Amino acid sequence: MLLLNTIVHADPEQTVLQRLGDQAFSVIVLIGIAWILWKRQIKLEDRLTQYLDDDREKMMGVIENNTKVMERLEDVLNRSNPR
Repeated sequence: MLLLNTIVHADPEQTVLQRLGDQAFSVIVLIGIAWILWKRQIKLEDRLTQYLDDDREKMMGVIENNTKVMERLEDVLNRSNPR
């Protein structure tokens, strides 16, 4: 409080307080922007994770289908060409 009184008496036009207020406003705006961007990044990460999980599931289905086809092909080849 003593520091504030000293600043007010030393700076009657209150330019120091005005500058401090401007700086505080700038910091608050930057924090707000950073928070908004952080929230957007979290949403994008969630969407990307969901996309990757869905894609992985589809690819596992494709691999299973290809495995079944290869097994059937081997069976057909073994039946047509007994050893």
